[in-house]
Amino acid sequence: MILVIEHTVGYMLKVIKSGIKISAYKDEFNAIHHGDYKSFLQEMKEPIPFMIKYQNGVITNEEGNPNYDCDFEGLSKAGSSLRKFYKDCLKAYGMIIDKDVDDLIYYKLVTFEIAIRMHANNENLLSKTHRTDLEKVIDILCDSKNITDLDKDKIHQARRFLNMVKHFKNQFPSWAEGEKHFLEGYEVLKRHNMLIV
Repeated sequence: MILVIEHTVGYMLKVIKSGIKISAYKDEFNAIHHGDYKSFLQEMKEPIPFMIKYQNGVITNEEGNPNYDCDFEGLSKAGSSLRKFYKDCLKAYGMIIDKDVDDLIYYKLVTFEIAIRMHANNENLLSKTHRTDLEKVIDILCDSKNITDLDKDKIHQARRFLNMVKHFKNQFPSWAEGEKHFLEGYEVLKRHNMLIV
């Protein structure tokens, strides 16, 4: 199953890798890929869906509220905004074909960053007032979960491949080698039950 966030943000990563300068929708993109769903929802101004919530024995319902108690709730509220965002970006930047990186890898790149941030946020490991660099988030989360240095290094190698897509600086000798390291780091997240679903 491909999540709407994987499809949408994966497309934007492809735009970045292609060398197209992102001017339109830059704020929206930055908000969503950093897991700042409230800012993303406020930027998009799309209707926020009706939601029934259960917490500590209390059932509540709400509609149109951009606030959320956990990242998965924020992601759920962002569904229609993500679909609109994808359509708007496709109009602005067009269809892009990448011969180096497969679309499924783009989807996993999105899941990789969002999942790490989501787990760190849900454990209250990050500042609520400013965005934390992914490198630091990985260190904080791995320390919290007692993940070995070897596995932490594999996650960091996966992060380097994500950086190679965002800012090509020859992080790996080839796209294929970078992808291999990325998939190893992705498997570490899967083994530690740190993906979104």
